[in-house]
Amino acid sequence: MDRINHRQRWETLHENRRLRQSLRPEIRDSWERSYQYGVLSELRDLPVCTNEQLRLARHKSSFLLDTALPIMENLMDCLVPGYVAMLFNNNACVLSVVGDAVTVKQVNEAGFGEGSLWDESIAGTNAAALGFNLARPISVNGYENFALFGIEKSHSFAPIIDQQRVVGGISVIGPIINPEDMGNTGNHTLGMVVAAARHIGSKKVFARYNEILNQSMNEGVLVINSQNRIVYMNKSCYRLLKLREGNICSFTLDELVDKSKSDNYYFWQIISRDCVFADESVTIVKNGEKLRLSVTSTPFDAPDMYFAGRVIVLQEEERINRLIRNYVGGEAKLSFADIIGQDPRFEQVIKYAKSAASSNSNILLLGESGTGKDIIAQAMHNDSPRRNNPFVAINCAAIPRELIASELFGYDDGAFTGARKGGNMGKFELASQGTIFLDEIGDMPLDMQASLLRVIEDKSVRRLGSNKLIPINVRIVAATNKDLETEIRRNRFRRDLYYRLGVIRICIPPLRERREDIPLLTDHSLESLCERLNKPLKKLAPEVEQAFLEYDWPGNVRELQNVLEGAIQMSNDPIITFDLISFYITNQLENIPNVPIVQAVSHSEEDLILSYLQEYQYNKAKTAEALGISRKTLYKRLRKYDLM
Repeated sequence: MDRINHRQRWETLHENRRLRQSLRPEIRDSWERSYQYGVLSELRDLPVCTNEQLRLARHKSSFLLDTALPIMENLMDCLVPGYVAMLFNNNACVLSVVGDAVTVKQVNEAGFGEGSLWDESIAGTNAAALGFNLARPISVNGYENFALFGIEKSHSFAPIIDQQRVVGGISVIGPIINPEDMGNTGNHTLGMVVAAARHIGSKKVFARYNEILNQSMNEGVLVINSQNRIVYMNKSCYRLLKLREGNICSFTLDELVDKSKSDNYYFWQIISRDCVFADESVTIVKNGEKLRLSVTSTPFDAPDMYFAGRVIVLQEEERINRLIRNYVGGEAKLSFADIIGQDPRFEQVIKYAKSAASSNSNILLLGESGTGKDIIAQAMHNDSPRRNNPFVAINCAAIPRELIASELFGYDDGAFTGARKGGNMGKFELASQGTIFLDEIGDMPLDMQASLLRVIEDKSVRRLGSNKLIPINVRIVAATNKDLETEIRRNRFRRDLYYRLGVIRICIPPLRERREDIPLLTDHSLESLCERLNKPLKKLAPEVEQAFLEYDWPGNVRELQNVLEGAIQMSNDPIITFDLISFYITNQLENIPNVPIVQAVSHSEEDLILSYLQEYQYNKAKTAEALGISRKTLYKRLRKYDLM
């Protein structure tokens, strides 16, 4: 059958309705619809949208174009000249034509190239129209086309599916060389366009999820192969490494992070490990700027060694620290500037603590309860090179014995009944690169002391239920109110752990040995407590000040603050009188001067009012303002003490 006979077959189908019943059902039904649409069978040139309409259509489908064009070009490498590949949007408009220059020119001049509209209502039966209507691949060959423009072409089409929607289509169009082999030609090209359409669809899915990851992930993800050549990098990685976005897949990691720079040595040292590691703190130098990052790396294997490599995850170190602070629920808020005291012995302690802050050695704080060991621990952390890293505090006496190991060292999934799915990080892992404060270390069970000693010596932890050692870099500050030498003699504390923890030992004096600091601490505490409790600033009556100086304060600074807070809450006047604090320090009442308590309270207030009256030359308004009371209350007091 030659071309004339091929056209005659098409003409006969148009003339004989009964003969059209021999067409494939989908072709036959489409011909009937084409008649109903009023499509002209002699149509040679398809309607073409304007240049502006084509520009807008291409802009709207730019993501589809960028994804499909490389695949279409690869497809044409498999076909001889005379064939073209076409990309359609979901309105059956041709967005792009790819092929050899001669054939592309012929297609465009023939009136069914870029911008042409192939919808069934416009062009009649054709592969693109049927593929969109049926949402499946199909070939339409020669005389099966309704309009004249397609009868000498073999046309295979496959829709591009994305999220169960047809978003476009791809087709291959070529001549029918041998009409007898028309089916073979169609089957050959149909398989090619189906594969291409699926490839485009999968790339769109991958690109979408990649975009979602780029927008939702703050972590930088970098994939390198076994030759350290970059395979993948997300947007966050560009940002963290201070890089301009672009195609860097031809680069090696060495071109991004200079291996010759000494500051980058540790990064390359850990990247070269053939193992999984997590949350290593590193410094990377880029363009003279030091970038502090947390690095996690996981190697992967592949049958082809070229595709083996590792996935590297980069995170901002400050973000990690914020997450840890939120997770742990605390941070080092206080500094040496917040510590009050002028006692020479106490000042020497603070000087010693400041010197020790810059050291990486373990520190043991010794002192009675309430002396401020936790405050000094926070101040040392904030004065150390680790100040921007986590500060994790744990009270060894407050954790049940059976839970202390999991709290300190963490556990793996299924380590024990009730273990959290996926496991849990311990406090040592959370504190890595920072400081861990072990308060009440003297109350730690002996078996846990042995485990702690092993962590200190190995500089690594092993989670419960795991055989994996996790390297850590942490400075330990421990504290206790117990006499550890006595505890050692009683076999309650390990001597070797004592030496390991007490590389630097700082003994904090009790408040009774620094009595000259009591007025300073009192004034500071009154001011801060009144502000926190939203109370007007209050003062101590003279006999209260004397009582404070005489009292031994077995609870130290913490007891002083608690006594003041209780008195502030109970006092309705600007003066805190002795009756408000006597309940707390009754064992010291005999040390107050020989004045009955009730008289002492009254005379103290009377003397205070009189002194203010004299200072303000008996100006009642100024006196009341200085005392922090109303004029009405002042007049009541004046009448009470016969000072009118």
